[in-house]
Amino acid sequence: MNAILQDYWRGNGPLWKVFWLWGVLGSWILAAVFGLLAAGLGISWPLYLVFGAVMVVYTIWILVAVWRCADNVRAEHWAPIARALTVAWALNVILVGAFLGLDLLGT
Repeated sequence: MNAILQDYWRGNGPLWKVFWLWGVLGSWILAAVFGLLAAGLGISWPLYLVFGAVMVVYTIWILVAVWRCADNVRAEHWAPIARALTVAWALNVILVGAFLGLDLLGT
C-alpha cells in the first residue's frame, strides 16, 4: 500500500485511478466517516481538530498526486482539467473547514 501511495505522490500512476478512486471515492469515504462520527458523538473541538488534521494530510497528498499524475492520460485535454479541479478542490476544503470552524465557534 505504501509503495502505491508513493508512486502516486511521484506522479507514476494513471490519472483516472488517483482522481476517481483515491480522490473522489476517498473523499466520499472520509466525509461519510466524519458524518457518522459527528452524528454519533457530536462535533467537538477535539474531533474537529483530529478530523481536520486527517483531512489536511489527505488533501495535500491527493492534490499533489493528481497534479503530478495529470499528464498520465491518453487525451491531453484532461491534464489542465485535472489541475484546475485540484485548485477548486483545495479551495473547497479550505472553505468547508473554515465554515465548520465558524459553526463550532457559534455553539
